[in-house]
Amino acid sequence: MTDSIKIATVRGAGLAFPIACLWYVLSGNLAVFSLVPVGAGVGLLVGAVWNKDPGLEMKARSTTKQTDSQPARQTTLTKFLTHPNPIVRFFSLLAFGTLLFLLAWYVGYYLLPEGMFHSAAEAQMTRSQLATASTSVFEERTRIFRANLIPVLLILLGSLLIKVNGFSFGYIVALFNLVGYGLFIGTNSFAIPYPERLAPTFQILSRSGPYEMVALVLLAVSSYCWSFFEIKKIFRTNPERVEQGPRFS
Repeated sequence: MTDSIKIATVRGAGLAFPIACLWYVLSGNLAVFSLVPVGAGVGLLVGAVWNKDPGLEMKARSTTKQTDSQPARQTTLTKFLTHPNPIVRFFSLLAFGTLLFLLAWYVGYYLLPEGMFHSAAEAQMTRSQLATASTSVFEERTRIFRANLIPVLLILLGSLLIKVNGFSFGYIVALFNLVGYGLFIGTNSFAIPYPERLAPTFQILSRSGPYEMVALVLLAVSSYCWSFFEIKKIFRTNPERVEQGPRFS
């Protein structure tokens, strides 16, 4: 397999991953992650076309060389989210994620119909488990752990998979969960819904959800430096192996 085919395959799988994460948040169906191998297959076909037409491959390489010579521009937000200090990264991602969460909450509460994502919630969490009261704190903690196990694994996988424009895919998973949580609250779409919709208020801090989201943000920030591959400029540069390799800390 030539380099162009490998690069296109990695790109296809990488671009399909965040789409699958978003779809999972809204549907709760794990089958949506089949989009990742589908994306890899599409990338494989594109790479094969490039390989048969040397003109297209040479044009892509020339574009890559031109963009590589240009210095990367970073916005203020990007500088904070990719800061070497994990504490700065944590509070930056938490602040940005909180804004997205509040926006999704307002949209869900004021613009979307109640129970819109109820089927997705039931698919993610078994109603029979939630309907039975926990007999101990340990059992309750175990249920919360199992409910968040899939997002945790997705964050770790995203962090290990690739980094695009300086952002780890683990960030994307964490932000998708924050947006999804806001939509679920605003539309009252939980497997066991609230008696009535919860309007945007500080009352949410009395529930476990916000603290679970903070834990996911912390995990995404902590695993930010784990990526094996990176794309410095999306759609412009090719995936590259990170020279220093992942730094587990």
